[in-house]
Amino acid sequence: MFGCFDDDLREPERPDSSCSLPSSLSEALAVRAQEIRKSVPFTVRVAMPADTAEIDTLFRASYGQLLKQHYPAAILDAALPALLHTAPRLLNSGTFFVAESGGGEIIAAGGWTQATPFGGVGPREIGHMRRVAVHPDHVRRGVGSVLLGHILENATLTGVERMCSLSTLTARAFYEAHGFEASGDVDLALKPGVYLPAIQMARDLV
Repeated sequence: MFGCFDDDLREPERPDSSCSLPSSLSEALAVRAQEIRKSVPFTVRVAMPADTAEIDTLFRASYGQLLKQHYPAAILDAALPALLHTAPRLLNSGTFFVAESGGGEIIAAGGWTQATPFGGVGPREIGHMRRVAVHPDHVRRGVGSVLLGHILENATLTGVERMCSLSTLTARAFYEAHGFEASGDVDLALKPGVYLPAIQMARDLV
């Protein structure tokens, strides 16, 4: 699962300025998160700069395997090198988190910022999902759902009313299952001549 993109990417080739928003946070998701926490031994904490190497290792495993489901090898060969490193300012934001197993292994990561993935800052009530990924060995076990719930709750407590996400094709179903709605396709220009198809999505938090 891979939901968002990093600070060093360029503006989308075809941005969709609309930000359609579906339903608000549901109590059902919160209850489900509590159930998962009881059955899966992991905790969610704020990421730190010291986690950089392990998070990058997580990204290599997650993107390298899971994106193959929806992207041709030629696109991934060109795009992956630009996606495997986390910007230091993201790890210093205080709003980027990791899910850590009982043994101390980072099995998922992701967060949000008021800054867009391209560096611009919009209205205070709008947040942007950033670099959500789950290790392939832990997908479909509820880890991503708990992490996403933590991220959205954290954003809500700071006054964010809507959350936007530039989702990969692979992560679209995950975000839709958690109330996000697609509002347009985007071609992300990672470097000259290298583009990654993505989807602009959003949901209401209040």
